[in-house]
Amino acid sequence: MVNKNALLIVFLIFAQTSYASGNAAKDFHSHRKTKPQVTNNDSKKQESENVAGNFEVQKIAEGVYAVIRKDLPGLMVDANNVFIINDEDVIVVDANGAPAITRQVLAALRKLTNKPVKYVINTHYHDDHIRGNQVYREAFPNAEFIAHSFALDYLPNQGTINRKNFLEGAAGFLKDLKGMLAENKSLLGGEMTTEERDSLNSDTKLVELVLNEGAQAQTVLPTITVENRMTLHRGNRIIEISHPGHGHTGADLIVHLPKEEILITGDLVVAPIPLVGNPQSNIGEWTLALEKLIALQAKTIVPGHGQIMRDNSYIKLLASLFASIKQQTEMAVRRGETLEQTRKSVNLEEFRKQFVGESRVRKISFNMYVAGPAIAAAFREATEKR
Repeated sequence: MVNKNALLIVFLIFAQTSYASGNAAKDFHSHRKTKPQVTNNDSKKQESENVAGNFEVQKIAEGVYAVIRKDLPGLMVDANNVFIINDEDVIVVDANGAPAITRQVLAALRKLTNKPVKYVINTHYHDDHIRGNQVYREAFPNAEFIAHSFALDYLPNQGTINRKNFLEGAAGFLKDLKGMLAENKSLLGGEMTTEERDSLNSDTKLVELVLNEGAQAQTVLPTITVENRMTLHRGNRIIEISHPGHGHTGADLIVHLPKEEILITGDLVVAPIPLVGNPQSNIGEWTLALEKLIALQAKTIVPGHGQIMRDNSYIKLLASLFASIKQQTEMAVRRGETLEQTRKSVNLEEFRKQFVGESRVRKISFNMYVAGPAIAAAFREATEKR
């Protein structure tokens, strides 16, 4: 079974981390009487390209497209993106965890328009949202990179330390993942189900892709920072960028298109299981931030990870979850409970049913990214108030 330290490596990916190019190959093979032999390197390259291009571009309004990852739910994710194509330029929301992924995302954008990318908005500083920035910087030297002011402080300091730790530990974590697959061992005990095995295979391929480019993926710092709010006007389009509060991280930004009634949430909203970290997440403020999102009454919601949403029902569920964790934890602290005692007294079973259902993969993710770190974060917040 994977040890706890190895599993924490996954969170470092969040806490710092279909246009697959198969058509050309198919055309090539169709003109040959026999298939050429494929070397191991060729096979790995093709697999990496398939993983990088595992997304779907969906039109959500005139000139606005969501790039939605199709990876199976699991321990490892990569960010969704949004293209906002304006009269003269393009705004891109979020990059990705590896330049190889962003190169394919850019290729998808090029199928829609030849207009230059003017702004890249990073909804926070985690690797799976920023490592593709360098692709846009290379392709569009005049592009501006927008992020919260805290990201500018974090990335060259604590972010550099976290990334170093991730790169040093991720190879061991990948080895553990492959070991689990080879031994067919479930994190829940016993043998894996087909769902678990498929999910872990997906995780492994995505981790390998990120690691292959790990040391080469440069940090592109913000050139424009937002403290509370910024509004961009591109022709008749209005793009509102704001910081609704410290939720997933202290650098969370959302992007709102009021005319189109579109909301791009970053990792304040992630489905099917939210991603929580301690000490980076703030459970109390997260609830308040989600209430601000709900108040916008968007008709189309693009989460940081997961499928497009058409109403606020999931955001309301998230807000209820975090409010309950905050309330129950504060009560435990008032009773004088330790963190371990609090973990036992906080009851999340009703929420677990709604988020997890019968899925063992979601159960693992809920335990790892909600029950553990969310209670720890809420406990830290409650004890700091005393």
